[in-house]
Amino acid sequence: MTVAYKNISIAGGDTAKPLAMAKRLKVISRHLKPDAGLFLDCGCGSGEYVIALMEQFGLDAHGIEYNRQKVSLAQSHGVLKNRVTQGDLQSIDSPAGAWDYAMLNEVLEHIPDEGRALKEIHRILKPGGILFIFSPNRWFPFETHGVNWKKSGRRVPHWLPFVPYLPLRLGQFFFSYWARNYWQGELAQLAARCGFSVIERNYVWQTFENISGAQPRLIGMVRPLLRAVSNRLEKTPFLRRFGVSQALVCRKEI
Repeated sequence: MTVAYKNISIAGGDTAKPLAMAKRLKVISRHLKPDAGLFLDCGCGSGEYVIALMEQFGLDAHGIEYNRQKVSLAQSHGVLKNRVTQGDLQSIDSPAGAWDYAMLNEVLEHIPDEGRALKEIHRILKPGGILFIFSPNRWFPFETHGVNWKKSGRRVPHWLPFVPYLPLRLGQFFFSYWARNYWQGELAQLAARCGFSVIERNYVWQTFENISGAQPRLIGMVRPLLRAVSNRLEKTPFLRRFGVSQALVCRKEI
């Protein structure tokens, strides 16, 4: 019997830092067709990726975001005024088969009903459409979203190693999780159950841009060295699978 995370509520951070964005856009670029297509950033935050997809690849990019404050911020940017809308990924206001591409960028783990959201994205994609998923990698030995001690409610330090390796059934006795963390096979199986085939599985390593806002000062002092090591490990067989995020490229079969 699969143990499920409890009490997942809609939330999300922001990976729109230059180096982190470049790594994700590189994955996306390998699967774009020569002609521009319709691209939906699902959980687009303030719309930075929507702008990048338009400017770098000439895509007709749009975004959907649950947080009204982030939507307002995005719409204050002239080019995004009519491209970012407020909505729930568990019930997307779009016709079936309308989109060529969709993306869940560190978003799926925050959706209460992840399967329903994936099925909605499957519905709105054209046959042969591509979904890009970037999501936590449970093989990474640190819990990047952070968890709380169940008894006290205090945050477990980000630097405490091996928290993700604790089986969920056991971990839920000690921790309160506010986001999911996926084993590699688990995320691929979830996509498959929702009608997708996985055509690429990859890993994204840390860029040390303090995305969480909780980066220890010591890491900032040795950031260039850590980035060099991280970029090397991202290309090293076997070790690359310990990256902070996994990247799945999924296709809606015709």
